[in-house]
Amino acid sequence: MKSFLALIILIFLTACINTRYYYYPENYKDNNISVSGNLVEFNNQNSPLNDIWILDLRDNYNEKHKAKILSSTIKINSNGKEYAINTKPDSDHIYVYDQGIIITGDFTAYIGKVQLDNGKIIDIPPLKFKKHIYVEKYNAVSDALNKGAQTKEIFSGTVEDYKKQKK
Repeated sequence: MKSFLALIILIFLTACINTRYYYYPENYKDNNISVSGNLVEFNNQNSPLNDIWILDLRDNYNEKHKAKILSSTIKINSNGKEYAINTKPDSDHIYVYDQGIIITGDFTAYIGKVQLDNGKIIDIPPLKFKKHIYVEKYNAVSDALNKGAQTKEIFSGTVEDYKKQKK
């Protein structure tokens, strides 16, 4: 009986937490493209930058669209060091980690021009990337007991803001 009661309490107190880290530029918004950075391990805050992705916002399931980086190299400044990163022709990704470059803090990227598949060329200014976090917390058991009222908590913002909020 005690083990059954302990099991019920454990299930009742169990909550699920989904956490994802990524980089996002603080100083850039565009209606045509989105720029973001992915980590090698998306759920590890200390994981290095894997790649920078440029997404054509017209892209969807029914109609594929792609941006391509026109520069053969881009520059990244991080912690007082400057790195030259080679890009692949016709790619919408800049692979940083694969080139042996480890970046774990905030950085500035000089990407230059990208071209959409409709021919439009966009000149991207220097982008200041900050590490962001997306946290989703919920408890399925308590949600069920609350007659469908979800108790999900969501945070999306910089890691710095998340740490301030938790204090």
